[in-house]
Amino acid sequence: MVKRPRRGQVFLVDNEILRRVADTAGVAADETVVEIGMGRGELTQHLVRRAREVVAVEVESRFVDVAARDFREYDNLTIVRGDILEVDWAELVPAGRRVVVVGNVPFYITGPILKLLAVHRRQISRWALTLQKEVVARICAAPGEKAYGALSVKMQFWGEPYYAFEIPAEAFDPKPDVDAALVTYRYYEEPVVAVARPDIFDHFVDFVFGARRKKIGNRLATLLGGALSSAEVAAKLRDAGVDPDARPERFSPVEFAKLYSLFRPYIDVLN
Repeated sequence: MVKRPRRGQVFLVDNEILRRVADTAGVAADETVVEIGMGRGELTQHLVRRAREVVAVEVESRFVDVAARDFREYDNLTIVRGDILEVDWAELVPAGRRVVVVGNVPFYITGPILKLLAVHRRQISRWALTLQKEVVARICAAPGEKAYGALSVKMQFWGEPYYAFEIPAEAFDPKPDVDAALVTYRYYEEPVVAVARPDIFDHFVDFVFGARRKKIGNRLATLLGGALSSAEVAAKLRDAGVDPDARPERFSPVEFAKLYSLFRPYIDVLN
């Protein structure tokens, strides 16, 4: 019988793939790595051989205790017992330091992890995460592709993702029901188009994609809730060179930012 992991964890155990993850993350000898969920330490052993320092965050004491013993020869490893979503980031990353984040993330907390990294993006040079393959496809999808949606827009607006390679379910223990993929990501110093209230921009994108088969003009008119009529919305779009009958999945992240800025003065429902 396979012992099921706690907290939805599956462990990446294929050593060749672990090596590829560390190589693709591009960890240099002068860099600090924050590892999300060291688990049994399979990936950690590849990271401590490359980085100046590894700060490994692990929520389960059973793994922390074993790692403290198994990695005692490495003086460049700091193990932090705690939940990555709750630990004090200021204690993980000293002021003025930028780190590389690497991890095999439990699929069920992907959304919160991505939000956490976005909050601390000024302290992160880049990250490399193994996520569910379908989620990686959505993060990296281009406008017009089937997987392109709200997640694609929001992730690509703030940085550049790269679909590195697929990881079959057989590479994990226990074997999950779905395949995974490694995605790397680097935040832009500044987005190409500045937006006021980025939190509202995110809600704007989510709302527009909430009925993705709807025309952009109709969706925006619904969002504005009467602040502008459908005809007025269509007119403003045409004046901006946008077809009101276009579908949301046709617009790039930069085009979404421009749409948001165009209609931001009329958006009260999301404030």
